[in-house]
Amino acid sequence: MGKILIVAEKPAQAREYASALGVRGKGQGYLENEEYVITWCVGHLLELDKPEVYMDLEKVGKRWSLKRLPVLPEIHAFRRIVKSNTHQQFQVLQRWLKASEIEHVICGTDADREGQLLFQEVWDLVKASKPLSRLWISSLTGEAIREGLNNLLPQEKVAGLAAAGYGRAFADWDFGMNLTEGFTALFGSFDPVRKKPNVISIGRVQTPTLALIVEREWEIEQFVPDEYFEIKATFKGSQGEYSGRWFEENEENKRLTDRQKAEEIVARTKGRQGEVIKVQQKKVSEQPPLLFDLTSLTVTASKRFGLSAEKVLEFAQSLYDKKAITYPRTDCAYLPEDMASKLPAHLKAVRQIPYTESADEALSQGVPRGKRVINTITAHHAIIPTTEMINLEKLQDSERKLYDLIVRRFLAVWLPAAWYQQTEIITEVEQERFRTKGRILISPGWKSVYNMEEAESSKKKGDKDQTENENVDLPPVSQGENVQTKQIRIEEKSTKPPKRFTQGDLLKAMESAGKQIEDEELRQQLKGKGLGTVATRPAIIENLIQRGYIRQEQKTLRPTEKGNELISLIKNKLPQAGLLISAEMTGQLEYDLAKVEKGEFTLAVYMREVEEAITRIIDELRTYEKKHGKTPLSLAPSQSNKKADTRKNAKKIDGKENATKTLSNGKTYEKLGACPRCGGDVIEGQKGYGCSNWKEGCSFVVWKNEICGKKLTSTQIKSLLKKGKTPLIKGFKSKNGKSFSALLVWDNAETGKLKFEFQSE
Repeated sequence: MGKILIVAEKPAQAREYASALGVRGKGQGYLENEEYVITWCVGHLLELDKPEVYMDLEKVGKRWSLKRLPVLPEIHAFRRIVKSNTHQQFQVLQRWLKASEIEHVICGTDADREGQLLFQEVWDLVKASKPLSRLWISSLTGEAIREGLNNLLPQEKVAGLAAAGYGRAFADWDFGMNLTEGFTALFGSFDPVRKKPNVISIGRVQTPTLALIVEREWEIEQFVPDEYFEIKATFKGSQGEYSGRWFEENEENKRLTDRQKAEEIVARTKGRQGEVIKVQQKKVSEQPPLLFDLTSLTVTASKRFGLSAEKVLEFAQSLYDKKAITYPRTDCAYLPEDMASKLPAHLKAVRQIPYTESADEALSQGVPRGKRVINTITAHHAIIPTTEMINLEKLQDSERKLYDLIVRRFLAVWLPAAWYQQTEIITEVEQERFRTKGRILISPGWKSVYNMEEAESSKKKGDKDQTENENVDLPPVSQGENVQTKQIRIEEKSTKPPKRFTQGDLLKAMESAGKQIEDEELRQQLKGKGLGTVATRPAIIENLIQRGYIRQEQKTLRPTEKGNELISLIKNKLPQAGLLISAEMTGQLEYDLAKVEKGEFTLAVYMREVEEAITRIIDELRTYEKKHGKTPLSLAPSQSNKKADTRKNAKKIDGKENATKTLSNGKTYEKLGACPRCGGDVIEGQKGYGCSNWKEGCSFVVWKNEICGKKLTSTQIKSLLKKGKTPLIKGFKSKNGKSFSALLVWDNAETGKLKFEFQSE
C-alpha cells in the first residue's frame, strides 16, 4: 500500500499535521511514518523570471528604456525559476511528488489564493500527475485537521482558485515589470546619495493606494474652512440645571453662519424665562459589534495599541500557528451555520482568567444564531478563538493583546444588546428652541465583557458636549415646566478638513475602493471590488513607505514629494495611465480576478484586459517622451530607506565610515550607532540619545533620565546599539537603597524602552 504525501506551507504547519496524525519520523525536509509523508514549501519556492529572458538584448540593449517594452509573455510562456535559498527544499518536494511509493497527494498549504498558488506552481513545474486533493481548514487544532482530512476537496474544486492565483501573479508581474521600467526610464534618475538609480516603482495595487493618500493630502491643502456659530444655553429647572443647543425648527442640521442673527438670539433670550415644550424618553439598544475579519482587527489594534497593519498580520499569523485563533487572512465577519453546534467548545477553551465570568454568562445565554453572527461566508469565516485552551503567559505581549481583542469580541456576540435610557428635551425661550440629548446605560449587556470606558470610547464621537452627550445625567423635568435661562453664549466654530489616513483608515479605504464606509454590516456587503486582498494590503502599505512614496508621521500617513509628483504627473499629463490611480478601475480588475476564481471568467480573458491596459500606457509614455523628453521626479527622502541608505551623510576616511554627522543647522555630532527603528544615525542630544531623522518622523529616543540612580553614558549607548546590551553597570540603587549590578537590554528597541538583565553568579 502506497503512502499519502501532505504538502504544508511552512515547517510549523507541517509539525501540526504530524502531531494530529501521529507522524513522528524525521527526514531532511520532511516527516514520515508508514502511512504519511509530510513536507513543506517554506512559502514561495519559485519566482517568475526577469523580463530580460524574453528579450533579444543584442537588439534592445541592457539599459532600461521604452524601446524594450512592452514585455507580455503568453500565459503558458511565463518562466519560473527556483529561488536560490529554497533550492534544497524544492529538491525534497520534487523527489516526493515523483516518488513511486506516493499514491496520493494532499495540498495542505494555507487555504487561500496565495497558498494555492505556491503549491500549484511547484506541482505544475515538476509536471506531477498523481491523484490530488485539497485540505481546506480554518484552524490548526488536531480536531480541525482530522475533520478536514475526512472532508478533502477534489482538485477540480480549487481549479479556479489556482487560476486566480496565477492571474494575480502574472498581472502583478506585467504591471510591475513593464511600468516600473517604463516610468523609471522616463522619470527616474541617478541618486547620488545612495549611488543607485531612483527607481519609479509602479504596481497594480500599490499605485492607486498611493493615489488615495496623495489626493487626501491635496484635499487637506486646498480646504477652506467655513465659519459658523453655535448658541449654547444653561437652564435652571426646579430639580437642577441642564444645557441645551439652539436649533432652527425644520432645519435642524443647518449651520448658523450669520453672526448678527446669533447675537440677536442671545440678546433676546438672555436671562429670560423659558418653557419645556417636549420631554421624550425611550429605551434604545446597541447591538454587539460583528466578529473580527482581518481589516477590522487591524483597525482596532492600530487604534488601541499603535500597531502597523503588517505587525497585526504578523502577530495574528503567529497566534494561528500557535493554534490560538482560526485562520486570520479572512475578509469575512460571519460564521457558517454548521459551526453553530461547535461554538460551545470554542467558548469552553477561553474559560480562564480574566474571561471566566464572561464565558459563564455567555454560555447561559445560549449559542448566538442571529444573522449578525451566523450568515453567508466567503472562503473563510470570521476570526475567533480555537478550541484549544491557550496559556496566556506563554504569548508575547503583542500576541496577548491581539488575542484579548479576539476573545472579548467573540464573548460579546453571545451576550444581549446593551440598553440605554435616551432622553430628549426641547426648551423654548422667546420662540427660540434649544435641544438637549442624553442617554444613560441601564443594562450593559455585551459591554460587560469590556472595561466600560473602552466600550464607550469605541463608539464614534463627534464634537459633542453636555447638550448632546452619550452619558450625561439629566435632571428630572416635565413638559410645561418653566425654567430660567441662567447663561447663554455664542461659540465660534469652523468646518474641519478631512483627516489624514491612519493605516487602519487606509485599509478600509482600500477594501472599499476608496469609498468611506463606516457601517460594518454594509462594509461586509460591498466587498469584492477593493484594492488588493485582505492578506496583501498590509504589505502594500509597507512597500509604499519603504519605496519613499509615503511616510508615517505618528499615526498618520503623508505622501513624500516623490509620491506627490508621481500622482500629479499621472493625473495631469498621462490620461491613459489614469487606470493606475483609479481605485474603482483597479477594484474592477480585482473583481474580475474573483470571477476567475469562481470559474465565471477565463484566465486568458483576464490577462487580455491587463495586457491591453499596459500597452496603452506604454504607448502613452512614448508619446510623452517625444514631446517632453525625460523629466526626473524627486528623490525619495532618507527616512524611507533602511540602514545603509539612510546614512547619507556618512563619509569614508581611510576605508572607515566617518564617526560624525553634520546636521542641517551646521552642527556636528558624534554618531553613536544605527537607529533600531529606521536605520538612521543615533546622536546625543541635550535630554537624550535620539535618531537624527526626528524631523522626518522617527521618534526613537533613549532619555537621559536616571535609572535607579544611574544615567547612561554615550559609551554604554554605543554598546546597546551595537550589541543590544550595555556592559555590566555597577551602582544601581533599588527602592530600599540596596546597591546592585546589572546589564541594560532592549525591552522594545524601536521605542527605546529598556529592562534589566542580571548576570548569574
